[in-house]
Amino acid sequence: MAAQGATLPTSIDEGGRWFWNFIKQELTPYPGRTWIVGRITISATIFMVLVMTFRIPSGFLGAIFTLLLSRENPTATFRAGIRTIVIFLVGSVYTAFTVRMLIDDPLTHFLWVALSIFLSFYMLRIVDYGTAGPLGFIVLGAIPLWDETTLNLNTKMENTLWLAGVVILAVVVTVAVEYIFRRVHPTTDLTEGIEIRLQTVETVLRSAASDRVLDSDWQKKLALYSTVGTSRLRRLILRSEYSSHFKAQTGTAIALVGRLVDIAASFQLTVSERREVMHDADRQRSVRLADEVEKLRDALMQQRIPEEIKQSSEDDSVSFPFLATMERTAALIPQSFSGSESVDTFIAAPLDDPGAAPLFVADAFSNPAHVYFALRGTLAALICYITYTAINWPGLSTSVVTCFITALSTIGSSRQKQVLRLSGTFIGGIIFGMGAQVFVLPYLDGITGFTVLFAVVTAISAWISTASARLSYLGVQLALAFYLINMQEFTIQTSLSIARDRVFGVLLGLVSMGVFFDLLWVKNAVSEMQSVFASNLELFAELAEQLLEKDQVKAIRRIRHLRDQINEGFQAVTAQSDAVLLEFGPSRQQKLEIRKNILRWQPAIRTLLLVQITSVQYLVKNPLTDLPEPVAEAGVEFEQDIAQVMRAMASEVSGKGVSAVPDIRVSAERLQEKIRQYYQDIASPIAPQATDIAGLAESLASVLSPLYEDIHLTFAAAQNADGARLQYLQAAPRS
Repeated sequence: MAAQGATLPTSIDEGGRWFWNFIKQELTPYPGRTWIVGRITISATIFMVLVMTFRIPSGFLGAIFTLLLSRENPTATFRAGIRTIVIFLVGSVYTAFTVRMLIDDPLTHFLWVALSIFLSFYMLRIVDYGTAGPLGFIVLGAIPLWDETTLNLNTKMENTLWLAGVVILAVVVTVAVEYIFRRVHPTTDLTEGIEIRLQTVETVLRSAASDRVLDSDWQKKLALYSTVGTSRLRRLILRSEYSSHFKAQTGTAIALVGRLVDIAASFQLTVSERREVMHDADRQRSVRLADEVEKLRDALMQQRIPEEIKQSSEDDSVSFPFLATMERTAALIPQSFSGSESVDTFIAAPLDDPGAAPLFVADAFSNPAHVYFALRGTLAALICYITYTAINWPGLSTSVVTCFITALSTIGSSRQKQVLRLSGTFIGGIIFGMGAQVFVLPYLDGITGFTVLFAVVTAISAWISTASARLSYLGVQLALAFYLINMQEFTIQTSLSIARDRVFGVLLGLVSMGVFFDLLWVKNAVSEMQSVFASNLELFAELAEQLLEKDQVKAIRRIRHLRDQINEGFQAVTAQSDAVLLEFGPSRQQKLEIRKNILRWQPAIRTLLLVQITSVQYLVKNPLTDLPEPVAEAGVEFEQDIAQVMRAMASEVSGKGVSAVPDIRVSAERLQEKIRQYYQDIASPIAPQATDIAGLAESLASVLSPLYEDIHLTFAAAQNADGARLQYLQAAPRS
């Protein structure tokens, strides 16, 4: 007992230190953050003044969308705003037509509520979140309006239309503020984020090479960017106006930059712990790599394709192992743009589909998992609806929206949203909402004081919402809770009953989701993460085989589809990685190990995809059939070997047996040798197309070979440790 009691404070202290460091790193300023927070605060405050001045109902909904709209550039903000307006108008039309037909009878009214909830959850699965989210907001937001018994039909319809009206006003204000601010501060958040990360890595290398202690400011930046990651930068590039191919390339480069920062943090820790002078060879390699990172940073900032980074010879001695890893990672960044000429060429890349992107996912109406998901969400939300209707407590209507916005596809990710929403509601509803009603609002006699209070709370919410994906949702929920309390009526609200109802409504929604949504047809986050990763390997093998398809049009269409599926898989793996941290149980340590390995392999798979897509782009214009038959046959053999190695990796991850696997480096060398031998036999210079194909093959081999070795050795080590192959992939089907 004494021993147990002695260890408890230590565990609590360690948890407290971890939490404090986590909060401090998440809230530390980074380049561009102040500008974003300032723009959000100004947009929301201007909108609030307009709502209060002209007494526009449902103002809280428009205020929250001033936080949610994209802010990478004015064009992206404008496009996101137009899409949001269109979605709200569609939702208004749906509500107006369906409710008028079903409102008269209590039974049909209940069926309308159930149908609306089901459609909202179903759309959450079959279209992108940026479309399904606003649609769910307006459809579910209209339910309590039409349940109100004290209002006549015309007033209910008018309030429903104002749900779209306030959002339109919020979009107009936000777009105007973005255009004005961009003229004052033209540098984009994306370029600033990439530049400062590469500059941090460069500073670490130069500091180590000169045997100097890294400056404390740079130490803080290194810790910050290592913790925050690159999820926000990836979201920014996805919202840009570039082609899907260039978005994928830049997304890969961003992921590699994040990986480089992580390795630099480990390198810096090793250097500081060993406290020894670096060897001359290591010092020279550090300076050389710092120079390459500087060139890489300049190229990316000027929107030029970076030049290839030459790695040191593997025979060179190195006493700091992370240095060699940094060299390999940095060398992969230019490879992600392999075969490119300039940014402008990607406005119309060969593999970009000229038609519009599909509205629904490929299996929208064939995959039963989408229906199961919608049924689980509908059941949880209907329980909330029936509960607050039966006890005649309409203030709990926020429980239905809580179910909707916390619904994700796995236990872990749903719990993550629920924890953040509960915390945000507590801070925004009780601390800021009720606190202001008790200590601040009674002493204000005009809109000026309330505007100051509103701007301060909005700035705090915006600052949190611009943190990493692990915390950003908290800021949105904080703002939503505060707006729900203080923007429902056109006066300073001092009644505590509204805040009480909002908080209790959120609690009801979270309890319902925990009981019903998390218990029916579920699988844990690590299973989803493993399943998608293994599926991506299989899809990649199929993509390589498409280059052997004789029907070029058919092959291009299939490659487009495969590319999009694989990129969606990358996003799914990244999304589930944070969810794994919230899953507990006896196998938690094994799950964390699986998560670490998959995240370590993912950047290489991304780079591999981009190099292969570059090969496809090239072969579309210069097919293998244009080459002499021996060279074309060698190219076909190489692509077959690529597919075989990818399927072997999928089998390794799945715990299946693996037969003989070709050495992809040898395959690339064999292709190059056949090219040289053929042109030597005919006494002719090697054709430029053949040289390009040999170079692309070498790039593929340089990424794929070490990746396969890493995966193979990981499973071999697990087998030696456990006496049996570690079953990374469970048998659960992909949802």
